[in-house]
Order: sequence, then C-alpha cells, then structure tokens
Amino acid sequence: MTALLADPQVAAPVTGTPWRAMLALARVESIRMLRHPVSIAAAVLFLGPWIYGQLSGGANRYPVPADAAISVQIFGLLLFGGAAMVVANLGVLRAYRHRTDRLYDVLVLPAPWRTGGFLLALLPYGAAVGVLVGIVVGGAALQPGAAGLPDPAELLTTPVLAVLLGAFGVLLARLVRSAVAAPLAVLAMAVASLAAAMVAVLTEARWRLLPVMFPDLPFAVPAELSTRPSWRHLTYLAGIVAVLAVAALTRSGARGRRIVVALVTAAAVAVAGGVAQLVPDDAARQARIAATADPAPMQTCQVRNGVTYCAFNDFTPWIAGWDEVVQGVLELVPATARTGPPLAVRQRVWAYGYPVAGALSSSAADTARATRWAEADAAAGTPEAVTTDTTWGSARDEAVLAGAVAYRLLAGHAARDEWSICGARGAILVWLAGQATARSGDGLRELDRFSSGALPFDLVGFNAGIGVPDRDAAPGLALLERPRDEVARTVAEHWSELVAPQTPVERVGELFGVPVPPPLPAEERHTCG
Repeated sequence: MTALLADPQVAAPVTGTPWRAMLALARVESIRMLRHPVSIAAAVLFLGPWIYGQLSGGANRYPVPADAAISVQIFGLLLFGGAAMVVANLGVLRAYRHRTDRLYDVLVLPAPWRTGGFLLALLPYGAAVGVLVGIVVGGAALQPGAAGLPDPAELLTTPVLAVLLGAFGVLLARLVRSAVAAPLAVLAMAVASLAAAMVAVLTEARWRLLPVMFPDLPFAVPAELSTRPSWRHLTYLAGIVAVLAVAALTRSGARGRRIVVALVTAAAVAVAGGVAQLVPDDAARQARIAATADPAPMQTCQVRNGVTYCAFNDFTPWIAGWDEVVQGVLELVPATARTGPPLAVRQRVWAYGYPVAGALSSSAADTARATRWAEADAAAGTPEAVTTDTTWGSARDEAVLAGAVAYRLLAGHAARDEWSICGARGAILVWLAGQATARSGDGLRELDRFSSGALPFDLVGFNAGIGVPDRDAAPGLALLERPRDEVARTVAEHWSELVAPQTPVERVGELFGVPVPPPLPAEERHTCG
C-alpha cells in the first residue's frame, strides 16, 4: 500500500526517431490552425474586399497582376502572418495553459520533436494562404485587360511570410510562457510595418531587407524594367524561416552537430539572400535608361480606326480602352480638326531618374525631357504622339487621356513646353474630355474636386500635365449639363473661332449662354500656351 501511495516515477521518453508521432501531431495541429477562429477571420478580411469588388462591379478591369502580387504582401503579413503567429503560439502553449505539460513527459515524443510537429503544421497553413493569394492575384491576371503576369516568386512571398511569423510564434512560446506575448508582438509588427512603409519611399534599396517588398516606383513599370530581386528576396525569407525553426528546436532542448550545422546553413542562406538583394542590376538599369529616353524599340504598335497606339508588350490589352476614349473625342469634333500628323498615342514611363523622397525636377528639365521625347516620337514615325502612362482603369484615367487627345486636336500638336491652355480652347477641351465616354465626365469632376486654381490633367508618374485655369474650365463644366449633340453642332459650326488661341472664354459664354466667372487680378492669372 505504501508503494502505491508513493509519488509515481516519470517514465523515460522512448528512444529512437519517432517520425510517425511527429507527423501525426503536425497533421492534427495543422487542422486546428486552419479552423481556428483567428485564421478564419484573417481569410474573411483578406477575401472580403476582393469579393465585394467582384460582386459590385467595382473591380479594376485593367489590373497589373505583378503589382497586385506586391500589394497583397503587406496585408498578408498583417492578416495571415499575425494569425499564424497567434495561433501557433497558442498551440505550443496549450499544454501549459491547461496545466497538462507534465503529462507530456510520459509520451513517446520528446520536446524537440513536439516542437518539430508544431513547425511542420505551419506548412499546410502556408499552402492555404497561397491558394487564397492565388485566387486574388489570379483573378486579376485572368481579366481581359490585365497587363502582364505576376512574378511566381512574388506570389510565393506572402505564404512564406505566414510561415515565417508562425515559426516566430513557436519560438516565442518556447521563450515566454505567456499567451499575451504573441498578440503584443503582432501589434508591434503592425506599427513597425506602417513605419517601414513610410520610410521605404526614401530609397530603392533599404526596403529590400524588410519582410515585404514594395513597388519599384509609385506607378507600374513593364516586367522587363522591374528591379525587384524577387527570387533573392524569397531565398532571404526562407533562410530566416529556417533560422527561426532551428532556434525553436534548440530552445526545446535539441542539441548535437546536426543542429549546429542546420543553424549555420540557415544563417548563411539568409545572409546570402539579403546581401544578394543589394547587388545592383546593371542590365535593368540600362533597360530603364533606354525605355525612359525612347520606348519605341520595346513597344508594340497597333492601328485602330486610323489611330496608331504604341504600348509596352505587357500593356497592349489596354489599347482597346484607349481607343474607346480617343474615338469618343474624335466623334465630337469636325473632320477638319485632324490637322498635323496622323494621330498617335504612345505609352511612356519615367523609369530612370524619377524623383523620389519628395525631390522635384526643374521646369527647364521637364521641358528638355519633353523635347527629347518629341524628337524620339518623330524618329519612331509617330510625330506629335499623345502621351499616356502605365495607369488605367478609372474614370479619372479616361478623363486625363481624353484631355490630352483634345489638346492635340485643339493645338495641332502634343503638349510639350506649354502645359496650360486658356480662353475658349480651355473651355472646349474640358467639354470634350467630359463627353468622351460615359465615365470620363465623372473623372473630370473628380479632377476638379481635388484641384485648386486650375483643372489638371496630370499623368501618373510625370511632374507636369495639361492644366485649364478654373475661370476657363467653368464654362466647359457647365456645358456638360447641356444636351451633347446640341453642343457638338455649335462647336462644329464655330470650330475655327473656338480653337484660335486669341479667342477669349467670354465667347463661349456668348455662343452657349453659360456663365463665365469674372477675370482674376493680373498677378493671379496663369501663363497659357
């Protein structure tokens, strides 16, 4: 009886390599991770905006899938990575929280092997994250107007980030036996991510050692001009995952030469991947210089309805959308308006030398660059080509392109050094831009709502754009409320007078009976071309 009442002896762990037990634990824990309320909430928050966009018709019909794969990384880091950290941490601490950790000493699985099971459970979770990312980015790539394809390495980055933070959650549980440590770490990560996103715009290299990647520039660039070291970055992240995993195993009691070799190898992979990201890509740099100066050799041109459209190969699906806008403007002007060289639209990107971190280029530099671009257009057989950028799909984009085409028809040449257009020409340009398509009017009003002093038709990624002073734009905006065909007939009858640079905006008021604001003081007036 005394023997029965004595403290029981703790059985020694079974020796050997209990792979099957570890895999069984990993299978059970992976299912628990996937069905945990935090994981489900992360999936709903991630997919919710995408589903709403698909059902409401608000999804972009002209996406850039490569940029979509980048944009989901920060959300994936916070949602899926944060969920993986919390859920994995709670899973490792379950025995401690339920006060059953002493019972684990009699099981076949020693502590390092149990930690290995929790680490392996992260892989199915990462695969599920990859499926969700594939749905969102793949949906963008399947759009008829999608520009290019996503980079496979950038698609894999978000699932790897989820596994990385899950591994950190496992390590944290082995370091701190507190259920609040992981949520606090997620909060700290969210603050750090926001700060990193704000700092990342300072240079093109610092952000490469962060877990997520950021776009090359504030606008899309063709795939052949991208300098993002996606595969090297993925290698860097994989090395960090391995370091965290080995550290968690070591903290659990794993020892021996294999652990040392694994730790050294993982650290070497992480360091090599991080350093490799900082090596300049001279080939991409030269391609950017060439594309900025003269994109014609890199582009494909199509002729539609007598208009030539030239775009980078990734962006040729956008030509149909451009043509809709251009034809909408041409329908509103008389045949005599097509003066000068045949109408052409060329896509441009300021891929090299674009000012970052708040830097600005001078007006002289902008004018010189526009002159060089005009010379390159003429040499490519598309003189006085209308410039468009690498952003498309919104009502604003349609209004900006319509304004550029209208300028070309009104002035007889593309905008170069005289960016403002005043008088009657300015009012007619505003009306043409607003009536080009069913959505351009909304885009025009959006431009006007967020402007002051002049109505801007600015291209994304360029320091300059066409502008119409508010006083001259007001009659054009008022004409949008009149019947389209009625205004078009009057414009055609008085075209020569309305497009003359010396015709004042008061003439528009007289012809159409719309109000014209009083003149501004001389010192507040815009200099017009």
